Amino acid sequence: MIAVAETLEVRQVRSEDAEPLAQLLNEVIRAGGTTALEESFSGESLDQKYLTGPDVLGCFVAEDPHSGEVAGFQTLVRSSSLPDGVADIATFAQRAATQRGIGTRLFAATSVRARELGLKEINATIRADNTGGIAFYSKMGFEHHSVTEAVPLADGTPVDRVHKRFKLSSKAKTAGNSRKTLGLKDTSDATANLNKKGRGWKISDSRLDELHNQARERRRFSSEAHKALAKRFAEADLGRHTFKRHAVVGSAIVDFNCHTLGMAVDIFEEGDNEQLAARRDKSLEAVGIKVMRVRASDILDDMDKVLERITLGMRARIGDRREAARAHREANPKQDYPSRRS
Repeated sequence: MIAVAETLEVRQVRSEDAEPLAQLLNEVIRAGGTTALEESFSGESLDQKYLTGPDVLGCFVAEDPHSGEVAGFQTLVRSSSLPDGVADIATFAQRAATQRGIGTRLFAATSVRARELGLKEINATIRADNTGGIAFYSKMGFEHHSVTEAVPLADGTPVDRVHKRFKLSSKAKTAGNSRKTLGLKDTSDATANLNKKGRGWKISDSRLDELHNQARERRRFSSEAHKALAKRFAEADLGRHTFKRHAVVGSAIVDFNCHTLGMAVDIFEEGDNEQLAARRDKSLEAVGIKVMRVRASDILDDMDKVLERITLGMRARIGDRREAARAHREANPKQDYPSRRS
């Protein structure tokens, strides 16, 4: 078992990495479904194309410092099909890895390198059926750019290619703070910056439009775990306590939001950043949104157990709301309250 992502070291690729990285990539290719690549690589051919060849602008490796085992790599390459100032990115992680956040750690280094080179954008091209890859790049801040339809695989099967772009600015950012779905600030004092209408954080109209565009993009390319949970929510009789998919809440996008309960369910996918997710949860809870995080693997492995946990959470929120209403009535005995069932 390789180390968790926080213990991995990210470094520039070296010539001796070619063979083990070729083995890693070939395993991913053999498994199929997560890469457009279909032909296996030798160490030499991989080195020329993705590691140190003439079109490679930068390549970083995630390595276990104790065992020396490589867990993944991310490369930035020139492409004749892209305009000046735009480079292609490709990310590959060991299939048997149990850790989370390899891609995020690698993108922190890759994005810095891209800015050093003066690039304007980074392009990611993903198979449309690779929902995990699409979700990863979306969470890194990549925005939808275009779709190339019906690109045939080696067996003739047509599969769309989704093109997403990450816009680079002059300010140095890392993957930990570049997710465009969040407007995170220091929340150590747990004080929310609410606007007068009580609709969450103060955000501009353009930022709000961007958030809703990204939410629509996520609904279009939902992960398998998200689609599975959405299906069960749709089948369940939740009364007025329904969950909206990929909902914009303040300055964040959550996987599911129940407005009547002030409760969000967020799916923790492979490649998500634990630290960033915790900061986002704290910011949401500061404005009264209780966040329940569940792992994508748990949804796919034991849906009933996940639903049981969510049900208990909903009951707890109903109890909290009733208790808050009771306390308010006691504090304001002269106020008239309309009767309403929870």
